[in-house]
Amino acid sequence: MQKILTLLSTALVVSLDSFVAGFSVSINKRKNISLPATVALCTFVMCLLSTLLGMALRNVLDAYVDSFSAIILVTLATINLLKCDEDSVTMQPPALAECAAIGVAVGMDACVANLSLSVEGYGIIAPIVFAVTHYFTVWLGQTMAGKVYIKYSNIFSAAVLFTLAAVRVI
Repeated sequence: MQKILTLLSTALVVSLDSFVAGFSVSINKRKNISLPATVALCTFVMCLLSTLLGMALRNVLDAYVDSFSAIILVTLATINLLKCDEDSVTMQPPALAECAAIGVAVGMDACVANLSLSVEGYGIIAPIVFAVTHYFTVWLGQTMAGKVYIKYSNIFSAAVLFTLAAVRVI
C-alpha cells in the first residue's frame, strides 16, 4: 500500500506544472486532444527511457534537469510574449511543436522522479502512471482555461511560463 501511495503522490506532485502549462497555453484557444496526448506521450517515453537507464545517469540528469526544462519554458514564454494579440484569440489549438516542447519541459520532473522509483523496483507501472496523470492534469488545465477569457492572453501565458521556469531554476 505504501508503494502505491508513494507512486500516486509523486505522480501528482510532478504533474502540477502540467496543469499550469495546459491552462496558460490554452487560454483563448480551442481545447484539443493533441496537447494532453502529446504531453502524456512525451512523459511516458522519457520515463520509460529513465527506467531503462536507471541509476547510470541519475547523477548527471539531477544536475541539469531543472536548467534544461527552464530553458524550454523561457523559450515558450518568449514566443507567447512576442505573438501578436490577434493571433492569441483565433481559437486555434496549440501547434504540435509547441505541444511537444511543453511535453518535454513538464515531463522532465517525472523522468527524474522515475529514475529514483525505478531503482526501488517500480518498473513499467511508474511511466504509465506518470503519463496518465500528466494527461489528465493538462486536460483539466485546458478545460479550466476554456472557461476564462483574458484580453492579453499572450502576456498572461508568457508570465505563467516565465514563472514556471523561475521555479525550476530556484
